[in-house]
Amino acid sequence: MVRADTNLPSPDLANKVYVVTGANSGIGYAAAENFAGRGAALALVCRSAEKGTEALSRIRGKTNNMNINLFIADFTSLSSVARVAKEINHTYDKVHVLCNNAGGANSSRTLTKDGFETTFQANHLAGFLLTKLLLPALLNAAEDGSARVVFTSSLGHKNSPLEFDDLNLEKNFSTLRAYGRSKLMNLLTARAIHKRYGDKNVIASSFHPGAVRTPIWRKGGILATVLGILMWPFMWSIKKGSDTFIWLASSNDEDVLSANGNYFFNRKQVSISAFATDEAAEQLWRASEELVQPFLPTE
Repeated sequence: MVRADTNLPSPDLANKVYVVTGANSGIGYAAAENFAGRGAALALVCRSAEKGTEALSRIRGKTNNMNINLFIADFTSLSSVARVAKEINHTYDKVHVLCNNAGGANSSRTLTKDGFETTFQANHLAGFLLTKLLLPALLNAAEDGSARVVFTSSLGHKNSPLEFDDLNLEKNFSTLRAYGRSKLMNLLTARAIHKRYGDKNVIASSFHPGAVRTPIWRKGGILATVLGILMWPFMWSIKKGSDTFIWLASSNDEDVLSANGNYFFNRKQVSISAFATDEAAEQLWRASEELVQPFLPTE
């Protein structure tokens, strides 16, 4: 098992293991670099081996932290997610912080080889499965004080309520609807984790990073591209967009330690959609468990 190296700069996160998905660019990269610079043992989960290797090299060079490992996973393949979870569990016996950040937008409705709408799987089901499979390592870390699970959600979660008879968006697909629903699912999953594991010292939260200058605006089709161009001068920098992310994942502020599955923006708990209810969170958890069941260990 890997142990965090205590001979690292700014060691306030020394002996902590951080898993960051979508870590090779945008706010995922910014957060990972911050954690590494503060002494954390870091697991970068990236889709592209080339981009992941480049990010790994940059972070090591900037932080002088060699205690970083790269893991490759394609979130459009649940078997790939299950494999990478097994690799992470083999490498670390404890995970102190899981940052479920990977995600994107798609210009048209496509299906993964698992048969799910791509945005639904890549933005929600994959992170849900990864969280379920890393729970033993998170609970091991929680015995020392606490563990955390942080989800990158979005203001877009207010776009549309879930339709549990059409999670695959076979009807009325749009890029914004698919993306917004997946971000609602991220928020609801944080609430469900708090309900199940809050009393076991697992702190769950979700956040809106703001409109940030990241490549996601080029991946959601014509509408997203046009919106990105129009809004670009007014968008937040990646550094500013990652601030609440880093705060929720590493701060000991009372607001963070008592996050209770809540949703944050600009380091403040903010209101959520009226349809982001505890009942919806529970129903989504049960539905998601059923959908990823083939990839979960048998009792």
